[in-house]
Amino acid sequence: MPPNLQEVKLKFTRRRSAKVMGSLANQDEEPKEGEPVQGILVTQNFSSKIVSSEDLSTYTKLRVGSVSSKLHVPFAGQVATLRLFLNEMFTGVTETKGGGGFDGVEVIIFGLHEDQVKVTTGKTRGVATVSWDASPAGDILADAVVALLMHAQSSVASIRLTSQPCGHRRKQTDDNEGPSNKKQREAESSTTNESRLRLVHDALMEQFDNVEATYEGSSASFEIETDTTLSVAQPEGGILTCTVKLEFQDERGTDAKVTVECEDAKLATNIQECVRNIATAAAAITA
Repeated sequence: MPPNLQEVKLKFTRRRSAKVMGSLANQDEEPKEGEPVQGILVTQNFSSKIVSSEDLSTYTKLRVGSVSSKLHVPFAGQVATLRLFLNEMFTGVTETKGGGGFDGVEVIIFGLHEDQVKVTTGKTRGVATVSWDASPAGDILADAVVALLMHAQSSVASIRLTSQPCGHRRKQTDDNEGPSNKKQREAESSTTNESRLRLVHDALMEQFDNVEATYEGSSASFEIETDTTLSVAQPEGGILTCTVKLEFQDERGTDAKVTVECEDAKLATNIQECVRNIATAAAAITA
């Protein structure tokens, strides 16, 4: 079973001849020695024929078939995000809208590679369907689409940073403050738990528009308001609130306790993992 598009050479122990029939034989000049003839070799009762795939049913009892593949991929993200990712990765993406979705949701079908690969959303809750006819190009495109579907619902930060212009609030610094004074100030406060908590706050502000922080010694609470959901339906009013609690157990910041309360379990897991990684990176290096 060689891979697709792999050249296969067969060595015959004795000389064999095959008749070229159909459209392959309708040529003005005979093929020269060494010139390839592309077709399908069919052998029956010690008689061989070479015909094209279009003439296979005419000169033989064989038929040409195709394999249609359909894959159901869990998808709880936004259709706008999927549209963004598909247009960033592929060219010539077509979009067709129709009815018949769950709870009156509009069904949207994205077509790729002259509609050889189709992505259907909205027909089933939490599921996107990828359908294509099996071929070397179609199989590769289908794998890439599945990867995009998983990425479009797993990376909240990339969605925020790529789907709309950056409008985050920035702290104003004194124009007279020189680079040396700024570096000295950062060096003096880089080893405290307070600076680590503020670092987490700044990282959350890079991902979400509204993040309120409350500091209490070596712990802090962050209240996040977002309109992005991953595993639940869009909340009423379009705003989802998540509460993050971060507490450092020692002054070195090596042991951090992170808890997240949110209606969206998948979003809560992503936020918790993000905050834990930031706290680990900001902790002091142990010998």
